[in-house]
Amino acid sequence: MATRNRKISSPNIPVAPVDYQQRYMDQYSSVLRLYHNQIANSINAPLPVGSFYDTTTQTNPVADAVNIMQINSTYQGLDSTQYAIKNNSPKIYIAQTGVYNIQFSAQIDMTGGGNSHIHIWPRINSIDVPYSASKVVIAGPNDEKVAAWNWVLTLAQDDYLELAWSSPSTSMILLAEAPSGVVPGIPSVIVTVTWVCNINS
Repeated sequence: MATRNRKISSPNIPVAPVDYQQRYMDQYSSVLRLYHNQIANSINAPLPVGSFYDTTTQTNPVADAVNIMQINSTYQGLDSTQYAIKNNSPKIYIAQTGVYNIQFSAQIDMTGGGNSHIHIWPRINSIDVPYSASKVVIAGPNDEKVAAWNWVLTLAQDDYLELAWSSPSTSMILLAEAPSGVVPGIPSVIVTVTWVCNINS
């Protein structure tokens, strides 16, 4: 788990005596050492971040049901044990309380039928975030659209984040495509979680 960043207060420097005293100098040095260690630990602590994606096409088997976006991969170089945001699909776990920027993109398409729409919104601990949904309309098959936006959310240690979606059409899909030619492949979903700041008490 990553070291928690914390609010750093100015050092409480002891008042110097009139005459030199070793006891005062030792106390003075200890206070400054503690203060500088707090600063160094805060600066050097890994900030929580995670970037994930899914390589499968996700379907909508039941009209108007709530689906949760699946995630089966972590982008190379982002070791979740170091950066403290862990993917346990479909849940993304937070290991440090703070304010986070949640960004996503989803490749939307339809396998048949005509005009329909999809709603997408975030959940924290399986509870919908109020007034967080957006709607995207698809004209039909081969009218691929990419839904992409972000939310800034306050998350507590051990909270988990999910991205929910729903559509009245069972033809609605989140499309994934394998690498082909010069194209490196299309994930159905990309989710990036970035630490913004602490919550100071």
